[in-house]
Amino acid sequence: MSELLLEVKDLKIHFFTDEGVVKAVEGIDLKIERGKTVCLVGESGCGKSVTSLSFLQIIHAPGKIVSGEMVYYRQTPDGTTWEIDLAKLNPKGRKIREIRGAEISMIFQEPMTSLSPLYTVGNQIIEAIRLHSKATKDEARKQAIEMLHRVGIPNPDRLIDEYPFTLSGGMRQRVMIAMALSCNPTMLIADEPTTALDVTTQAEILDLIQELQQQYGMAVLFITHDLGIVAEVADDVAVMYLGKIVERGSVDDIFNAPKHPYTQALLHSIPKVAMKREDLEPIQGMVPSPFRRPNGCSFHPRCSKAMDICSQIVPAVTAIDDDHTVQCLLYEDVASRAEVERAQS
Repeated sequence: MSELLLEVKDLKIHFFTDEGVVKAVEGIDLKIERGKTVCLVGESGCGKSVTSLSFLQIIHAPGKIVSGEMVYYRQTPDGTTWEIDLAKLNPKGRKIREIRGAEISMIFQEPMTSLSPLYTVGNQIIEAIRLHSKATKDEARKQAIEMLHRVGIPNPDRLIDEYPFTLSGGMRQRVMIAMALSCNPTMLIADEPTTALDVTTQAEILDLIQELQQQYGMAVLFITHDLGIVAEVADDVAVMYLGKIVERGSVDDIFNAPKHPYTQALLHSIPKVAMKREDLEPIQGMVPSPFRRPNGCSFHPRCSKAMDICSQIVPAVTAIDDDHTVQCLLYEDVASRAEVERAQS
């Protein structure tokens, strides 16, 4: 069996605004194993990025983790493992600062806004290295040049003194990867790292992440809405909709035997070679406003298989097999559950 690295239990993240409470993440469970790639997929606005930011405790006000656990299984140099609940750490405290960037690192979605235009590429990578190690400035510079070389940047000894705005999108993305990997993290979070890149550069970035994953043996949480990328890189897949993980399983389970109507609709919406425009099957409707969440199953207003009871009962997690779960009333004994709920009320 693979060894657990991060276990998320019933995580809830709410944003307290003047208009009301936005339940961005509403009780998710997720497991990430060492050396494996987990893809978190779903439409824009379903809570994928907020979930990943919570692992680093960098959710800004008015957002807040209101409940749940994020158990990180940290290994010490002597090989022993001890548990840390990341949800309970002070976002500005010493413990999370030791983990953030060093053991759990992140490639952000847009490198131009994540890299400071006021400092050179080298200054920003060197700062990350020196923050988490005892390297001198010269030693950190050598490490930064070596890391830039490993991510495929030509003439790294020259580019290290360039400013981010002088680089192309693909080069900036490689710099972000170099910075994220500069401290040899145990887990890498990649938040749509190929967005806005051309197809050729996308393929190069994906190959680079997989190559470095094998080299360093790290786990990868890959956040995307591109199912083509998921099929190429994932070991396990979690499908997210409106703050909940509605289906979770291996990449083979999700692509070959999808259970949730939302997962099925996502797969049917993928354009195929030689397909005509009128043959595309988009998902009907829009993701509901988080201020007006539907009662019952959150997907039922857009679901082609919805039943009357779907607007009344929130689906529970149903195990299809050991590694495949789904939240859908189609796979529950609804009559028995209704009896239980009536008895409890």
